[in-house]
Amino acid sequence: MELLWLGMDQRIGNDLIILRFIALLVCSAMVSASGNDLQSLNPSFEFNYSSTEIVVGSDSVGSFYGTIQNTISDIITIAVVRRINSLPEGWTSSICLGELCYNESIDSVTIQLDLGGSTACGILAWTNGVGMGTVQLDLFDLQNMDEHIIVDLNIYTGSTVGIDINSVFPKQMVLYPAFPNPFNPVTILRYNLPKDGLVNITIHDMMGRIVRTLENSKQAAGLKSIQWNATNDVGQTVSTGLYLYTIHSRGFRQTKKMILLK
Repeated sequence: MELLWLGMDQRIGNDLIILRFIALLVCSAMVSASGNDLQSLNPSFEFNYSSTEIVVGSDSVGSFYGTIQNTISDIITIAVVRRINSLPEGWTSSICLGELCYNESIDSVTIQLDLGGSTACGILAWTNGVGMGTVQLDLFDLQNMDEHIIVDLNIYTGSTVGIDINSVFPKQMVLYPAFPNPFNPVTILRYNLPKDGLVNITIHDMMGRIVRTLENSKQAAGLKSIQWNATNDVGQTVSTGLYLYTIHSRGFRQTKKMILLK
């Protein structure tokens, strides 16, 4: 009888050990899940933007822009990947990050952001005729591959949605990043002109000297573009380096950077 009770005590003891072990596993899982939840509630970056509907005229350029913001007390590296680039034939799109808009063939780029740092991020889309397309961007922190922000962009030409092309012009001047940038030997500068007016576009070197006056004439409102072939006002090819391009019209003035490579 004593042996029987001893056996039962031993089984009960083993059962208690097993129950305690299971309880520890459950607690560990709960702590782990709680940690993951806290991590997901405290992302390392934010991407702030407005509309994902891009409506432009045919044979023109549309843009989407937002701001990537570092939200943690550490340096982060953000990847921007173009997962979907479903566009009609003859249309193209390019990833823009910071001051640069990349070649249309590039699907992924990265940027490092310091504590509190931020940068512009977006898409430039060039249309060619009537149609509609979709571009999807995937943004994530390379140190936290589980943290993704997916943005689906819908691009329409004015005629596609029954909108007069003139009605899709912006209410204010917009100077887009040069494309391609860096470039060699030609880049395209695009801008929106909401009202008729005198437009002056100049290229400066880093010393502030005017290298080339690309445009200085009165223009009708619309979506505009002009090429620069890396030559100065007398037709000479300029040296490699960083250049500034400035547009001035109806009291609006804006300057952006571009890089000439050889």
